Order: sequence, then structure tokens, then C-alpha cells
Amino acid sequence: EEVERLGVKVGDRVVIQRAGDVIPQVIKVIQSQRTGKERAITPPSRCPVCRGTVTKEKEAEVAYRCINPSCRAQLVREVLHFGSRGAMDIEGLGEAVVEQLVNHRLINDVADLYRLTIKDLLPLELFAKKKAENLLGAIDASRRRELSRLLYGLGVRHVGEKAAQVLAEQFGTLNRLMAADRASLEEVHEVGPVMAEALLQFFRQPQSRALVKKLRTVGVKLSEEITGGPKPLAQQTVVFTGEFSGMTRQQAEALVRRLGGKASSSVSRLTTYVVAGTAPGSKAAKAKQLGVKILDEGQFKKLVGQ
Repeated sequence: EEVERLGVKVGDRVVIQRAGDVIPQVIKVIQSQRTGKERAITPPSRCPVCRGTVTKEKEAEVAYRCINPSCRAQLVREVLHFGSRGAMDIEGLGEAVVEQLVNHRLINDVADLYRLTIKDLLPLELFAKKKAENLLGAIDASRRRELSRLLYGLGVRHVGEKAAQVLAEQFGTLNRLMAADRASLEEVHEVGPVMAEALLQFFRQPQSRALVKKLRTVGVKLSEEITGGPKPLAQQTVVFTGEFSGMTRQQAEALVRRLGGKASSSVSRLTTYVVAGTAPGSKAAKAKQLGVKILDEGQFKKLVGQ
């Protein structure tokens, strides 16, 4: 719709401005620099990979989506997301590896990762014995990841890392989350009507329920461990800024909450610590101004016993 409004074509030169934080926004087409070779932008009618039908799920939605559940390209992206650092964090599960696994039909869903054997991998072009053993070891280790990582890894639309963490803390097990009704979901902080509907739709689908059953069968942990251990951050507020090498921001915030603290997005006089990674932003400067203690990543890990 915006393309039509602006009259943008393939090959056009355009004027842009910075919008939001860093997103370039097209303002107008430079009509005087058109050569006549520009081409109209037409929405796709078929998936470029499986040639299946594409559609908008809602009239107001911008994206066209392939609706073929057997599309191999979708499976590749699903597996990559499942194994990503913020999800199950499976080292060695890169795009080239996943494409080989999918193309050789060794996996049909993410649960099939846990059924791979050394005999499956060694005939593949990318694998020597050591690399195959390392990947299988990383896959096996991921069975014991936190529920929040699994939930994020399932790829439910609108459920990001932070929402997955909150949902895991609230419901404790995937079974309880799957059984939740709309009212129970919308009572959860971070969950609005759109996310609640996405969760309900996802877990209503027979293939989603079958996948969860399959994950349970292959030994993937489907519950969040609740421990009565020490809470070193009880009644303390922690703010994170910058980039971290050993964890994502969401993982660090989840750790703070598990240890009894509050993870905040803004610095105030009530803040206990600001944890500064590389390239910290204005939060570090404000912490100095207010006299709030600043920790680097190593100091934070020592504080929480890692």
C-alpha cells in the first residue's frame, strides 16, 4: 500500500530519512532521475521455493506468507530459529547444515534433530567425524534448556524472548500454557490480545500439539525448574546497557528475575546496578550522574555466581 502511494518502482532513486531508531524511511521518488527502465513492484502470488499459494492472513497485514505446511524453505527457517542463540542455542547448526539436513530429508520438524545419529551425518558433504560428534553433543545438551528458550524456539508469532520468559515464569510447564484460555493469557504482563490469539491458534493446531508430544518423547524438558535456592538479587533493581558476549539481554534479565531481582529498562535513583556491556548507551552516563554502581559483564557474572 505504501509502495503504491509513493509510486516506487524497482530501479528508482529515492529520498530517505531516518525513522524511529535506525530504520530508513522512503519519503519520495526522484522522478527526474528515472530512465524508463524501472519496473513496477508486484506482490508475489506464489512461494519462490515451493510454488505454493501465498496470501495475507488479514487484510490489514503487509506481509504475504506461504501457506504450504510442507514448504522446505519454511522448515529451514524454523530449524534455524529453533537452534538460534536466543532459543535452544545449538552450536554448529548453521544455515548450510540445516539445508543439508532438510534436503536429505533427515528432519521434518525440529524434534527430528534429537533423533539424528552419527550414521545420518557422516555421509553428508559438510561432516567429518569430529564435526558430527560436536553437533550431536550440542543438540543433546539443548534438551535441558529452560522452558522460556523452548517456547521462543517454537516460533509462535508475536512471542519474543522477553514474552517467552514471562510466560514460562507464569505457567511453569508447557502443558499448563497449552491449556490456558484467553483470559488467563491476557492476565499475564507482556501479553495482549494479539499475542494471546497467536498462542491460542498455535496450540490449537494438531501439528503443533503433535510436535510438543514428539519433543517430550525425545527427552526435551518442557517445564521451568522452580528452586528455593538463594536469591542474591532480592529487592534489587538491575538495568542492562550495551552488548554482551556471553548472553543476550533477555537472558540476563531473566537471570535477574530468577535470582529475586527486578530487571528494569530505565535508570533512576532506585536502581541498584547498571550492567554495561560493550558500546553502552546513555544509561551508563545517567548511572554515573546519579551515583548508581556500574558493573561490567564479568562483575555481573561474579555477582550472580556464574
